[in-house]
Amino acid sequence: MSNSTLNIRVLIEIAFMAALAFIISLIPNTVYGWIIVEIACIPILLLSFRRGISAGLTGGLIWGILSIITGHAYILTLSQAFLEYIIAPVLLGLAGIFHQKSQPLKSAPVFCGIFIAVLAKYFIHFIAGIIFWSKYAWKGWGAIAYSLAVNGLSGIFTAVAALIILLIFVKKFPKVFFPK
Repeated sequence: MSNSTLNIRVLIEIAFMAALAFIISLIPNTVYGWIIVEIACIPILLLSFRRGISAGLTGGLIWGILSIITGHAYILTLSQAFLEYIIAPVLLGLAGIFHQKSQPLKSAPVFCGIFIAVLAKYFIHFIAGIIFWSKYAWKGWGAIAYSLAVNGLSGIFTAVAALIILLIFVKKFPKVFFPK
């Protein structure tokens, strides 16, 4: 297989996973108020584990751009949109630091990759929550406490859901983490 064919396959996979993340993001995922379980992160995390950090970063970027251009983003200001729909989903690509090139697939790197990538994504949402979303804080809650509660719980729920699903993949479908 030529190098250009491999590159085309990687680009197609990036586009497919970003589109899949966008489609999943259209499914309602609210737990309470603004607290969510963002299972749409899973295709980007899987892409990162499969193809590495640059593919994951690119997939996250495309997912964020798709959210903006289709009007499915909650945009208050340009800087808020940049933080939450460009920077935050791109950071899911950090899971690619734990890309495993040889079998057998180990669970610990998948766990670490999910934890770091989701933590980084929701740290950006936490910062945006303080700056842009504080006016929606619950009565008696300050901006930091409100953003920490909403984004902290969302990050924990998202990480746990991604961990459960991707660890099932590790056990049942380990080959999905290794491109042919």
